[in-house]
Amino acid sequence: MVSSKTPQINRAPFPGASTRIAVAFSGGIDSTALLHSTVAAHGPENVIALHVNHGLQQQADSWVIHCAKIANEFEVFFDFRLVQLETVNQLDANIEARARQARYDALREMCLMHSAEHLLFGHHQDDQAETFLLQLIRGSGLLGLAGMPPVREDFLSEIRIWRPFLELTRDEIESYANTYQLEWIEDPTNANEQLTRNFVRKKLLPLFEKIQPQFKNNIGRTASHLRTAQSLLDQLADIDLNVMTTELGLEIKNLLSLRKEDLGRSSNALRRWLFLQGIQMPSEERLHAWWHDLEGLSHETDHQLSWLHDGLRLNVWRGKLSVTEASESLGIWTFKLLDESSADPGVPIKVYQDALSRGDIYEKERIGGEKFRLDLKRPRRSLKNLFQELDIPPWKRDAPLLYLGEEILAIAGVGVNAEISVLSGKRMAPVFEKQKT
Repeated sequence: MVSSKTPQINRAPFPGASTRIAVAFSGGIDSTALLHSTVAAHGPENVIALHVNHGLQQQADSWVIHCAKIANEFEVFFDFRLVQLETVNQLDANIEARARQARYDALREMCLMHSAEHLLFGHHQDDQAETFLLQLIRGSGLLGLAGMPPVREDFLSEIRIWRPFLELTRDEIESYANTYQLEWIEDPTNANEQLTRNFVRKKLLPLFEKIQPQFKNNIGRTASHLRTAQSLLDQLADIDLNVMTTELGLEIKNLLSLRKEDLGRSSNALRRWLFLQGIQMPSEERLHAWWHDLEGLSHETDHQLSWLHDGLRLNVWRGKLSVTEASESLGIWTFKLLDESSADPGVPIKVYQDALSRGDIYEKERIGGEKFRLDLKRPRRSLKNLFQELDIPPWKRDAPLLYLGEEILAIAGVGVNAEISVLSGKRMAPVFEKQKT
């Protein structure tokens, strides 16, 4: 018999029947029930099934085949991605978090490729309770304890994420799947209680439910209250950030002024700013260390700080906090043939070919004291002075210099040596291409 809370995907939340809806389809019971009910509500022509293979299980390849088969039976378009993680150790403390992030990234990429504006996940009430307890054990703040929202915007890609099953229990979804005789796969790691989430699911949740049968439902209600509180904090942070955010970054002077007035409010503003940059939240210890560094500045406009976090570099320079790729200064020099109509400087093609054959075009690290002439109307200047005049931040000054013979030919972010280059005729222009990470 179908539960009174049979999974339903109402048309109402979506702007129209022609909207393409993507379902995150792992092949497990939750996502299979989600795909089935979404197709029933919106029609197979408006639904696509997206699968991510982490390669962490021996059966992973067969799961892709299974998902493709089910999608075909449901008459929906199917796509998948294979993602590689740095380790295949299932007991790695961070493996769940990194696998989850890799999955989101791959799903986002496929949604954008297939013009899907909505992405559905099969998370349910039990998942919400497990997430709440995990965050509580880890000492998470309000954002973590707020759990998974039923709807949210992915601000990085303008995709709306839905979790229509959050009010349903695992038992109710299983009842639906059995009623419609759906086929699904079982992940063997779900039985491994050495994984924290599985331990919470199999050991802790049953204990709490003995004390309070409505425990999972109550957690959902508490998480909703916490999301409301977090939303209010976000609104306060946005008001504070409005007077300290510029195109070049966050104004340190205003941030520290707020810090003197209210420690909690300043940390709230900084966390919000980091979130808006798409940066993973730092630990409390790391955040305290950053504040210590900032408060140690004797003059906000004259000092430089730099922190590595979440694969990025946070830089404080000339009174502003900004974010760059950790490897922004890395890249390679290439040459492109310039059009006769181009006004860009370049090396005469004969000079370039001869130097190339002799091995006279090469990279060299900056050692200090080098001089460079960017404009024939001006004298040679030291690289230090050029960088300062052009407002090039310190973290962008480490790219290798390109030499032609004994002379610097080009400097990344600065330009081409005016004494070597020409502005007409067939010529080759040096181009510094940033390394993709």
